[in-house]
Amino acid sequence: MQYILCVNNRYFKIDIDDAEFLDFLEASRREDFESECVNEKELLVAYIKKTSELYEKEKKINKLLERLEVDLSKSGV
Repeated sequence: MQYILCVNNRYFKIDIDDAEFLDFLEASRREDFESECVNEKELLVAYIKKTSELYEKEKKINKLLERLEVDLSKSGV
């Protein structure tokens, strides 16, 4: 399976092994970009946005893990 990304009217084919991930990429592209083909600035802005979202999610996960560790230590497990 391939994901085709168009940047400045140049097409890049990227092999993707996971069909669900390929569907996720396509849905994300439709959400992030108005057109099928993007320019470098649009691509960089989307990358920064997604990286920021990932950063916030990782912070939340780490807080949850800390809470779980505290709860587990209190329970004596």
